[in-house]
Amino acid sequence: MKKNLKFEFLLLLILGALTSLSLPPFNFFIINFFTFSIFFGFLFKRLNQQFPKRFFFYYGWFFGFSYFLSSLYWITISLTFDKNFNFLIPISLILIPSFLALFYGLITLFFYLFNPKNILSAFFLFSFLFGIIEFLRGTIFTGFPWNLIVYSFSKQLELINITSIIGTYGLNLFCISLFTSPAILL
Repeated sequence: MKKNLKFEFLLLLILGALTSLSLPPFNFFIINFFTFSIFFGFLFKRLNQQFPKRFFFYYGWFFGFSYFLSSLYWITISLTFDKNFNFLIPISLILIPSFLALFYGLITLFFYLFNPKNILSAFFLFSFLFGIIEFLRGTIFTGFPWNLIVYSFSKQLELINITSIIGTYGLNLFCISLFTSPAILL
């Protein structure tokens, strides 16, 4: 069991890090179809098994920690230009991704608590929870709207023009649903 948990957490760390490749400057948005589908399928499969609810929080936290660690690395680099800010490097490297990963942990915990019964309701619940928690992350405590999933479409100007109608968080909800949709077919 312990070896299996280590493998699961390693898988989630890899998925989170790969998801960050969809953001600028790489913009490999295609990778999100794989990472989000695998992440959603992983969570949905674990719903039917009797796992403690804290594991579901850990699943989201590990995915989010790896995602934010690999996409917010530049904050640490910017602190190296002045020796007076060197004490902030561990905070920016570990504590910021750890804090932001709490939001992703809440997504997976709420997903577990609502316990959807079929794949379609699970898909809508996952997308809705992800969109709402991303909105909360971007607005509460003065907000941290960096690295939203919708930023992976930053080079597709035709698609992001719709933000003038539905807003950034509306498009973010659509993107999360779009990236998770292959899991329904599988």
